[in-house]
Amino acid sequence: MTLDRRRLISALSAAVLGSLVLPGATVSLAAAPSPDEARDLIQTVGTQVLDILKQDVAQQKKFEQLVELLDGSIDLDLVARLILARHWRSANETQQAEYLKLFRAYALDSLASKLHIYNGQEFEITESQVAGKKDALVRTLIYSPDRPPLRVDWRIRESSDRGLIAIDVIVESVSLIVTQRSEFGAVVERSGIEGLLKELRRRIDSA
Repeated sequence: MTLDRRRLISALSAAVLGSLVLPGATVSLAAAPSPDEARDLIQTVGTQVLDILKQDVAQQKKFEQLVELLDGSIDLDLVARLILARHWRSANETQQAEYLKLFRAYALDSLASKLHIYNGQEFEITESQVAGKKDALVRTLIYSPDRPPLRVDWRIRESSDRGLIAIDVIVESVSLIVTQRSEFGAVVERSGIEGLLKELRRRIDSA
């Protein structure tokens, strides 16, 4: 996959994944959602995101509209903890609070910086199916005028108190959460939690 395609899907998936994770510190999972419910969720939110990105307006304006779309439904704290995984417990309360704050700024800055490569993409849902005991998997293709179709799968779970949530995005068989978790985990293993915080500050400052 080319770098531009990775950046494109990173931007789209960050937006859609963020909009599918509902607010709240704790998610209690229920039974697997039906394939039709999962399909409807991806169709609705994906269409909203792409409608914003298609507008002939300044990139900053697109970003502001995306933030407005996600406002009230995004839970970057939950995504941040999923990515940090077992290392979350090794951080003290002060470090956890700073990590959540830095991750939110980093995620939003990253999304804003990648939207400029958008160029008329469309998406199609090709399949929606049960995946294990807790999840549904929605398979999509993202089409570009000058690139081969990109396969993107969305893993959806049902929260007993907060409705449907997306817990991962898999791009050409590569998990977004696992990739970010591996990257952050390597920094923590090498430099500790303080090293990760320093790296996030550096990325935000250079954005």
